[in-house]
Formats: sequence, C-alpha cells, structure tokens
Amino acid sequence: MRRLLILFGLFLVAAVAWACGDKLMLVMGARSLPIKAVRPALILAYPGQSASATLIRDLQRQPAIKRAGHIIQVVEDPAGLDNALKGGKYDLVMADVANASELSQRVLSAPSKPVFLPVTFQASKEEQSAAQKQYHCLLKAPGNPENYLAAIDQAMDWKLKTTNR
Repeated sequence: MRRLLILFGLFLVAAVAWACGDKLMLVMGARSLPIKAVRPALILAYPGQSASATLIRDLQRQPAIKRAGHIIQVVEDPAGLDNALKGGKYDLVMADVANASELSQRVLSAPSKPVFLPVTFQASKEEQSAAQKQYHCLLKAPGNPENYLAAIDQAMDWKLKTTNR
C-alpha cells in the first residue's frame, strides 16, 4: 500500500511539474514548436516593378514562412509567369494589387486554378477595403510574419471554398 501511495505521489508531482512547465513556457514566450500551416501552399510570386516588389521577393526567405511549410517561387517577368502558370501546379499567385488587373485573366486561365493574393504596400484603408472586397483576401504590407501567414491561410481557405463548389 505504501508503494502504491509513493507511486501515485510521484505521478502527481510529475503531472503538476509538466503542467507548470508548459504554462511557464507560454508565459515566457518560448516558441519551441515550429509553426506548421494546416495546408502548406505552393505560391507563385510575381514582384514586378511595384512598391511591394522587395517585400514579395523577401517573403521566400522569411523563417516563419519556411517553418509553416509554404514554398514560394519567384518569377520576374511576364513570360516566366505565363510559363510557370501553364506548367506548374500552384495554390496561390501573389503580386502587388497594382498588377492585379493585368494578372487576373492569366491566373483564372491557369490549369491549377490558383487564387490571386494581392499585396498592398502602405495602402489607405479605402484601397485595402476595395482590394479585400474584390479578391476576398489581402496581404497588407509592411507587417509582421504572423500577419503574412494569416493572409496566406485566408487565401488557402478561399481556394478550398471555391474548389468545393
């Protein structure tokens, strides 16, 4: 009986210590677990000559994007964009909202049916609202990696909704 009580006590102490340590890590902001997206995306990025071009190019080097499992392929010219859309299977096409009108037809005609994710760079609230309404998702820049991941997740949710219709 005494052994049973000692074992139960050790189990109880271990459980409490594990729970406290878990909460301590949350309070201290420790991030030992990698961020994983529910649906990692294959993203075709077209920076063009826009205000957000540098940001779009740099997204593929963001550690948070890599940890989430997203893969970003950057194409620099319209011919490269057309070739990638015809030959590849992409979930999202990311480009500046200024290029949206010229890219929307190309994106719609792609065999993989990617969703267009516009990027706004230092846009006004009205411009952001109009882009959000038209494209259903929006990556607002400048921002932090968590906001970029949220925009990608929102675009992937929209893709899932539109493909299940």
